Amino acid sequence: MRTYDTLRTEVLGLFDVLARTAEEVRAAETERRVAAARERLRDSRLTVVVCGEFKRGKSSLLGALLEDPGLFPVDTTYATRLVTSVRYGDPERITVLLDGEDGTQEETPERRTISRAEIADYATEGGNPHNVRRARLVEIETPNPRLASGVTVLDTPGVGGVYHEHTAVTAALLPSADALLFVADATQPLTESELVFLRRAADAAEVTDDVDGIVFVLTKTDVPTESDAIRENTVAKLTEVTGRPAAELRLVAVSNLAKLRHLETGGERHLELSNFPALEALLWQALERRRAQLILGGALADLDGAALALLRPVETEFDALARRTEDELARLTGELEQQKARLAGLGKGEAAWRAELRRQFTALARALRSEGQTGIDRVWNTFQTDYLFRDMFLAAPEHLVTQLSSDAGAVVSGVHTLAQRRSAQILREFSTAQGLDLAEQKVGPLPDPPVPPLKVTGRLGDERAPGGGMRAVRETSFGTTTGAGVGFAIGSIAPGAGNLIGLAVGALIGAGIGLAGAVRANRHSDRQQQRHSLQTELAPLRGTQQRHIEDAVAAMTDDLIAAVMAELDSRIRQEHESVTAALSRINDAKAATRAQAAERTTRLRGRRAPLLDVRRKAESLAAEAAELGRAEQEPGGGAGSSGDAGVPVGETDPGGDDGGWADA
Repeated sequence: MRTYDTLRTEVLGLFDVLARTAEEVRAAETERRVAAARERLRDSRLTVVVCGEFKRGKSSLLGALLEDPGLFPVDTTYATRLVTSVRYGDPERITVLLDGEDGTQEETPERRTISRAEIADYATEGGNPHNVRRARLVEIETPNPRLASGVTVLDTPGVGGVYHEHTAVTAALLPSADALLFVADATQPLTESELVFLRRAADAAEVTDDVDGIVFVLTKTDVPTESDAIRENTVAKLTEVTGRPAAELRLVAVSNLAKLRHLETGGERHLELSNFPALEALLWQALERRRAQLILGGALADLDGAALALLRPVETEFDALARRTEDELARLTGELEQQKARLAGLGKGEAAWRAELRRQFTALARALRSEGQTGIDRVWNTFQTDYLFRDMFLAAPEHLVTQLSSDAGAVVSGVHTLAQRRSAQILREFSTAQGLDLAEQKVGPLPDPPVPPLKVTGRLGDERAPGGGMRAVRETSFGTTTGAGVGFAIGSIAPGAGNLIGLAVGALIGAGIGLAGAVRANRHSDRQQQRHSLQTELAPLRGTQQRHIEDAVAAMTDDLIAAVMAELDSRIRQEHESVTAALSRINDAKAATRAQAAERTTRLRGRRAPLLDVRRKAESLAAEAAELGRAEQEPGGGAGSSGDAGVPVGETDPGGDDGGWADA
């Protein structure tokens, strides 16, 4: 089976063929759509979110995984205090995004270029205590070959630590992650805060049907300890919080130290002890499947649709030259004229399909609001039945408020992911019903490709309701500086979310942080009295969260219906362009003499051949993409065996002195 990268390269080459053809025949809309689809495929990215409690070895793990140990700062305190985004770029460029001087988010945030040596001055607690530098996000573009195919890695702050917004940012990224690496410590049982976070991650995966996207990594397997019991306890807890059998857990035990030793010395024994080959195989195979499912299917549909649009005029002229009778040509012309008139009607601003599409999106908005309500109900049910009985929250009630706010932020992020998927389904079904789906090559059971962004298809000025959800989200997002900052970070990096979801999540976080100070002082020696007091004080927060989610849903549907209508208008223009060209070819065929007809037929064969070849290859590639998307990992990735190939529990690194390395 060929890899995703191989298939992607071939598809990009086929787009080049179509781009040249569209330019030659002056098919402007098809040329534009081909260029946009090619760029989407070229720039397509999948995101791996790396998370876990502080001091579990996340930064060391990433340095070892990307084979660039100097990239991620390792500290002796809370090493990572900001989200750090890493993607491919050549030459290397590192920037930090900063809030305004007064501590609030500016309309245009400051973007400062820094060196590698300066990353720790912004991204770590040791270098930037209490975030005195106003930093919100570090973005790294580096020519790392492991990222060249479009993988973006997000190194997140530790969950469950002393900084409230750490957990909030990480939680909000969960629903939009293509893969989640949860890093735990092989020498310690899972903590209460880790279990709370994992339960939320599992819930987010269930909502978005990505239950196979969580990979659990146990670090520090090189540290001598009696950890067989710890591992068994970890597996049991993971089974409980995820609801998945132990054999289905994607769990790998690794030694960051051994992998870093391997990078230093080249010793194969160190690589074997690290067990990183098992982790890499598990992670990259999962990403291969995701990329085939989410990226190649849409690209191949775009490719086939463009090929058909360019092929129609050629085939029409062939047909006209072959028939040569007035009646046959008149019938063919009449059919095309009818189709042209139908497309002209569809292109009108008052066309009935627009009202029908709005109706469908109104129904989608109701479903999303219901999903949001269900999510908030689930959050507050967990509050009543779980959080109120956890010592970690009763001892620090301000953490409870942050937890509820983070949970609500994850709800809105999950709703956004669902909105994107369901709008893609609406686009496919609506296109087929209106006869606007040119592509015939379908990639088996793979998901519908995402709706192209408005920057590709253009914005219809009258599709966004005046005073709609986007404005409401903007106005409510800046209730507190911290909420604004959280929204800023999320909006900058959440895959596919953009500023809208960042603002919405920022509003939810900000709404809760305002209460944190009040509940911090409200402590009772009597637990029952404290629970009752917290229930009373936090009751208004539930209604506030629901209102913010309703505002966010309104904004989502505004954006999505505008994007879907713009895409449909583009498809109408492309098909109208193709039909108009076909009618012109009939007139050319009518005017051709017999000798000219023979010459034109020969020329048409030369133009048709590469288009037919593109369609044949697209069909073959579609089958390969479907197979790659369905491919399962090799046996041995479950909890019962993946750690067995790595450093045996309690075995130390054979290199002796640890040379100063430490998992951090």
